[in-house]
Amino acid sequence: MEAFNMEVDFEKWFFKYKGLHVVMWTITAASTFLTYYSPQGSLLAQVCNAAAVAVSSTIPFYTTAYFLIPRFLYTKRYFAFIICMVVLIILTGSLMMVIVRSVDHIFDPSRAIIPTDSGTLRYALNIFMWTAMIASFGAGGLKIMSDSFRLRTKLQIVENEKISTELNFLRSQINPHFLFNAMNTIYFQIDKRNVFARESVEKLSEMLRYQLYDCTTDKIEISQELDYIRNYVAMQTLRLEKGSAISLEISPAIPSFKIAPLLILPIIENAFKHISHLKDPAANVIKIQLRHTDHHFEVDVFNTYDQLNGAKHLINSGGLGVQNLRRRLELLYPDRYELDIVKEERYFHTNLKVDYYD
Repeated sequence: MEAFNMEVDFEKWFFKYKGLHVVMWTITAASTFLTYYSPQGSLLAQVCNAAAVAVSSTIPFYTTAYFLIPRFLYTKRYFAFIICMVVLIILTGSLMMVIVRSVDHIFDPSRAIIPTDSGTLRYALNIFMWTAMIASFGAGGLKIMSDSFRLRTKLQIVENEKISTELNFLRSQINPHFLFNAMNTIYFQIDKRNVFARESVEKLSEMLRYQLYDCTTDKIEISQELDYIRNYVAMQTLRLEKGSAISLEISPAIPSFKIAPLLILPIIENAFKHISHLKDPAANVIKIQLRHTDHHFEVDVFNTYDQLNGAKHLINSGGLGVQNLRRRLELLYPDRYELDIVKEERYFHTNLKVDYYD
């Protein structure tokens, strides 16, 4: 078992620190050396020449893979992508020729850095063809295949988790018709003068309806999610001591867009679960702000907590709610979210930004 763990850890380390890239460029240098090896030439000069080819090839490779393809090809700016590829091949091809010829010049000063003989054009064409092959077939092909495989893997994970969630939901689901009929019965049994109790049952009914019927799709209108949050905060405020400083600010400038359902609930839920219980009710604070900035939906939650029980805070201790939230964010909004959690002496501050733009 220990050997297996070591193997898994090595594999994670290998891919995390781009060990595969080191192997790839080592093979490139070795292939170049074997292809152009000459027994009459200096062994050290030929090794350095092959290394120079491999090192200079990294420029068009990584520029294409990590800049041009994500910035232009994936955003369907095909003309700009082609123009940038041509410019990249010309510039990096020229640079590669200078680097390789400079290495040759160091070992043999008679060889000019910029050759002027009849073979110059053929040499330059070979360099540019190699650069084009590295940039297009090498970087482009590997990058697209790698991203496609990663996307398929993530989609499979999302699908598996969705199926698992649906099965668990079906196992634990209470017959909704019975539930709503029971709540309607309770509602009409409450004295009409007890307005707050009737409002509570009404809000609870709306929340359950949202979870049972509306949250069955992958994305939902933000207005529906905000209505649910309003009801949730109103319900939770009722159970706190009167006078607690609970505030919910929702920016009126939030546009219409779709978001994964119940995505922001764990953050707000944690604030109510771990709010402080100081003698002065006004010192027990929860401040929730929901706003929008340039295709980003932002959730900002501030809450005081009891210092003696601070270590038990669900966010800080890696509770299931936040673990699941992080997992959902990674699967649904990869590289499109920021989740910052700050623990101070007397309060927790959680900030989530989601790029909802599709």
